[in-house]
This record gives sequence, C-alpha cells and structure tokens, in this order.
Amino acid sequence: MEPYVRQFMRRGAITCSEETSLRDIAQIMVVNQVRYCVVINKAHEVMGMVSADSIIDAYGGNLDEAKASDILTRGDVITKAVNAPLRDAIDVMSRNRAEHLVVLSDRPDSRAVLGILFAGDIIAAMAQRRRSDESVRPDA
Repeated sequence: MEPYVRQFMRRGAITCSEETSLRDIAQIMVVNQVRYCVVINKAHEVMGMVSADSIIDAYGGNLDEAKASDILTRGDVITKAVNAPLRDAIDVMSRNRAEHLVVLSDRPDSRAVLGILFAGDIIAAMAQRRRSDESVRPDA
C-alpha cells in the first residue's frame, strides 16, 4: 500500500491573516511552540508564511505596526493535497530543499489548510518502520 501525505502530516496548522501584527504572530508562535505561521486570506487561501527567522529579522522595528504582509514569504510556500502520495511530497520537498510543506484540502470547493508535513516526521516514521520490520524478521 502506497503511503499518503495524510498519514504523516501534523494535523492543524497555525494560521494568521495578512493583517496580523508581528507581535501577535510572535506570541502565537510562543504559545503554540512553532516556528512558522501560515498566512491566509479571507478565502482561506495560502498567501505565504512567516517564520521565526523573519520575525527575528524584523527585531528593532515596531512589531505592533508591522503586519504579516510586510514580511511573509510569498511564492516559496510548497503545498500538497492531503491525499497526495507521500512520494510526490518527498520529491517536491527534495527539489526545493524544503524542510516542510503545507497540506491542503483536496476538495474542489476548498483549499483550506489542514496541516503541515515536516521532513523530520517522515524520517521518524521511516526509523520506526525499520524497527518494526526488524522485530518481525526471523533471526538468521
């Protein structure tokens, strides 16, 4: 059976609007212990991402006046549908040297953000699978 993105992703994603202040995003990141916030518009479409590094780069500015739209990364956001084969997600992550991608609904009427797929989660699952394979393999 071919694995799918939905089996490896972290459900739920931290999102904010383009108008969210950088101070609010920083607080959201601290409370949720994340390094990324997916920026969405009113139609819940992905507009970009704000990373902890982006907020650090903005340090010294007015974090209450600066908005997500001022620093979000556009165009570099890699997405995959929830029911895409994991191999497709790995390929696109490898080509883009990405550590994560945003998982979207594959419903035609909704491209809502459902979660995040991290390279580290794929690696952890691979390591776990190997241990499982070894535990059922007969000793020689």
